[in-house]
Amino acid sequence: MLKTKWIGIVASATLICSAVLCGCAEKPENKEPEYPYPNYTINEEYIGTARAANDAAYDASKQEMHESPLKDKVIYWLGSSVTYGSASNGQSMADYLAALTGCVSKKDAVSGTTIFDDNKSTATGADSYTRRLVNSKVYDKEEHVDAFICQISTNDARNDRLNKRGEITAANITESGVFDKATTLGGVEFIISYVTETWGCPVYFYSGSYFGDEGLRKGSNPKGSEYGKLVDQVKQIADKYNAIDGYEVGVIDMYNDADFNAKASDNYYSWVMSDAIHPKKAGYLEWWTPYFESYLEYNLILT
Repeated sequence: MLKTKWIGIVASATLICSAVLCGCAEKPENKEPEYPYPNYTINEEYIGTARAANDAAYDASKQEMHESPLKDKVIYWLGSSVTYGSASNGQSMADYLAALTGCVSKKDAVSGTTIFDDNKSTATGADSYTRRLVNSKVYDKEEHVDAFICQISTNDARNDRLNKRGEITAANITESGVFDKATTLGGVEFIISYVTETWGCPVYFYSGSYFGDEGLRKGSNPKGSEYGKLVDQVKQIADKYNAIDGYEVGVIDMYNDADFNAKASDNYYSWVMSDAIHPKKAGYLEWWTPYFESYLEYNLILT
């Protein structure tokens, strides 16, 4: 039986302001994080020079490993383009975390895929999160796994897919076989239940960094406000399962953390982001990965 630790350190650390949900360009309201905040070393030296954010110097293979309590921890990753690293030559925080800490990252990530499964031979069906979770050739159902990390997919928040959102089930419903995997929220609950039944490890969902409906950090399809609503619903699901003995669910919520988002100046953001959703190598390495490292150290090691 898992003993529920302090969960959702980032999820509960900050709340998105109502202006963001209304589509304004303002960033989330800042609140003091409730965990040891990562020591960021964002380097703006190369902005405006010939050195690109996808330069080979930022490859995971070029990074030096440091001492870390995450060494040899086995972490499974499930996601789409952000987990894969579609704007960074196939490298994401999963790869950087392994290179920097010595943890074992195994990722099953396919660009364009969704949490919901529409039962078609497409990225929203045959390659859906839930179907790959069950059929993955990357994962070993007999392996000891220390953490399972799942991307809160922006693909599920696209304008034409909002009707796939579904509902959160009642507090007493937890069996993996009963969830409606044709919906996003049903898929989220299935993932929690299946991972807990199969590996008995903590399940962490993560959001991307903040993007709004207007301004420099703008997303149009999906809109930032719609993605923010999905993140909030996943946090509600996490609350449901954390109230039940045997489940440990967290949300690594970069979207709503104003301090984290402010670490990237507008100039830096424009340099490291391919668009509102996908970082380049430098963005993963310098901005996103320390956040994951700090979260995992606190949840897996320090508590």
